[in-house]
Amino acid sequence: MYEGVDRDVLEAAVALATRAPSLFNVQPWQWQAGANSLHLLLDRSRGLTVTDPAFRELTISCGAALHHAVVALHALGRQVRVHLWPDPAAPDRLAAIDVVGSADPSQAELALAGAAGRRRTDRRQYAPDAVPGRILDDLVLAGEEVGAKVMVAEGDDRYALARAFAKAAALHGAREDYRAELAAWTGLSEGMAAGVSAAAAPRPGAQYGDIVLRDFGRVAIAHEETGSAQNAGCILMVSTSADDTVAHLIAGEAISAVLCTAELEGLAGSPLSEAFEIEQTRNAIRHEVLADAGYPQLALRIGWPTTARGPSPTGRRQVHELLHDLLDDHAD
Repeated sequence: MYEGVDRDVLEAAVALATRAPSLFNVQPWQWQAGANSLHLLLDRSRGLTVTDPAFRELTISCGAALHHAVVALHALGRQVRVHLWPDPAAPDRLAAIDVVGSADPSQAELALAGAAGRRRTDRRQYAPDAVPGRILDDLVLAGEEVGAKVMVAEGDDRYALARAFAKAAALHGAREDYRAELAAWTGLSEGMAAGVSAAAAPRPGAQYGDIVLRDFGRVAIAHEETGSAQNAGCILMVSTSADDTVAHLIAGEAISAVLCTAELEGLAGSPLSEAFEIEQTRNAIRHEVLADAGYPQLALRIGWPTTARGPSPTGRRQVHELLHDLLDDHAD
């Protein structure tokens, strides 16, 4: 057995994992530290009973945190083995990372960890400049290397996605329970440890060209189109062959990999999930875009930022709140 994982190494991995994107920035994860391992758990106390009643998206968020933690450990010179461990008897225990050796990190591993630490969700309009095909190919490959399917939505596929996002926004806008849940986690003052600050959200009713964004306003209003489809950026969709817990974790790993790779290229990125949160619109995407082959999990908006100044940062929970000893009864 490999020995020699200092606690500060595990803490550093969890610290970078907190930078992973999550729905409404609820950060739905807890970690347990073993002698040579990290264990990832779903924190159901962060649940969104209206937006994500089955915890599908929060499990995806945990998959993104898992990928961030692995990236951190590689950059810290540790070789790892990842186990996805969904267990019906313990459904909140999602995965484990075993540290199995040490190795000098490569420049690529160090660069990816740096990108993970810098990355911020950018909900602003993007510059109209096209993203080169070479870079799009790299983004697709980054997501598919972890086992998901990633496609660049163009033509009829993009039209179907845009229509689904518009429909989902209308359906959500009519639900008072959804708007109440949204209000609890968004439009917050800066400095909060979780949730989305008002400064980090687009203005209410924003629509960038053909893509309707989630309306973070307290009251639903009509969407107003600004810019063009080019200002919305490229739309990448992540799908999986199954629709179970393992698939959702893999989708999250893919989302993290794509966003970190985009950051390396100087691109801005933002997850788009609203159309996947409603059964009607998610099924429409599955039928019209995937021809009922596979399960759509999430989309990503990718493009060139219009300014060197990054988006407003969102808060993160502290490591001491999230990392517990493996045998600590309070870790669950």
